Amino acid sequence: MKKTLIAIVLFALLAPCIKLYGQVDTVSNISDGDKVYGLSKFWSEAANNFVFFDHAKIDWDSAYRAYIPKVLATKNTWDYYRVMKRFCSLLKDGHTNVYEPGSLYKGSRYRYINVENFDHRFYVTNIPVQFKDLVPLGSELISVDGRNIQEYAQNELMPYISASAPQQLWNDASVSMFYGTDSTRVWHLKLRTPKGDLVKYDYRFHPNRAQWAGPTNNVWKRFEFKKIEDVGYIKINTFGDEKVIDDFKAILPDLYTCKGVIVDIRRNGGGSTDIGAEILKYFTDKKTLIGSKWKTRENLGAFKAWGQFQLKDTTKFEHLSDWDKKTVLVAKGDYWYQGDTSSFNNNVTAKKISVPLVVLTSNYTASAAEDFLIILDGLKGRATVIGQRTFGSTGQPMTFDLPGGGNARICTKRDTYPDGREFVGTGVKPDIEVPRNVNDVILGRDTELEVALNEIKKQIK
Repeated sequence: MKKTLIAIVLFALLAPCIKLYGQVDTVSNISDGDKVYGLSKFWSEAANNFVFFDHAKIDWDSAYRAYIPKVLATKNTWDYYRVMKRFCSLLKDGHTNVYEPGSLYKGSRYRYINVENFDHRFYVTNIPVQFKDLVPLGSELISVDGRNIQEYAQNELMPYISASAPQQLWNDASVSMFYGTDSTRVWHLKLRTPKGDLVKYDYRFHPNRAQWAGPTNNVWKRFEFKKIEDVGYIKINTFGDEKVIDDFKAILPDLYTCKGVIVDIRRNGGGSTDIGAEILKYFTDKKTLIGSKWKTRENLGAFKAWGQFQLKDTTKFEHLSDWDKKTVLVAKGDYWYQGDTSSFNNNVTAKKISVPLVVLTSNYTASAAEDFLIILDGLKGRATVIGQRTFGSTGQPMTFDLPGGGNARICTKRDTYPDGREFVGTGVKPDIEVPRNVNDVILGRDTELEVALNEIKKQIK
């Protein structure tokens, strides 16, 4: 069973209504010894266990040496963790992260603008009612403090973001657009309204919640169900709670009366792959469901020692014996344990759901929710996937503590399609792609669901 959850996914979706911490403790400081130990701990765990160095394309040892003086130059714990985040982001993985201590945050402040990424451009999707005439919904953010917004995002925000895929990187940049240590800071923004007018808006944190001009996602539920005419619509927002299976079983009598089913996992940030597999069992008579193929790095001390001698040998790798090849690969950190392809016995005896099936995805469909799609891919022709390319990151993170109360995680498991195709770093592409549209968002229109309903009605006919 794999347990993974992407917290930033939920944060991004609820951004208009949650509080932010506007003041940060910039006085507390850990010792230089702890700073080097924390850096060394992260470096060594990644060196031995991280599974995507080929994606990162980095000399990890050289990066570690370069960051020793950087962590020693930090003046407080907050700055130390900022440097650690930059070090972590070099690995370019959404399941590999550094988290600062929660104790550094003091007091609460609320954001007064919501900006989202649409194809590398940032648009205002919500604003407090008192500013809606100055900054109409749908206005495009042009610059921050006089700097072009794309340049600002790439140089000031993205170096701190651990992301596997471009869509995650740009979406996370929009979430972290206004982030700092001082609750009195002001960001000077320039925006272009939908009518083409240029306006200025000085953004700051506020002590009170905003009354928003546009729609908000205030209520999060793990599971929702409704009927849209004769089509069953199921929204599953997590695979991290086994009660989702009970939720699903409870609606089976209703599903048996439907002529089609839509499963919406656009807001599902992951959890346990087993939970998603359990739900899919009700949609197929196939006796075995096949999931991702996986592998993890294997470290064997003696083989590494023997391999170091082999590395000095001038004999070409292809001419070595199998035993010597193994020692060389171990010495290089490129020897892998190949796990069994994930499989799930379909032991469900209840009546199966055979009507047309559509699955909705988005950039925020992540981790175990992506594993759900890999299993679905093996049920050829059973469902049509509609929406946007997924988050592009899954795996099994290994967590550990860092000095000062923070923690980190390293991705230790590399998943692919059963045939070896990669999806980490790119995301799972839907069968029918429906790009997000800023006008739909601010109007509260669900275009993806409309497309899904039209598709499923065609299949019913």
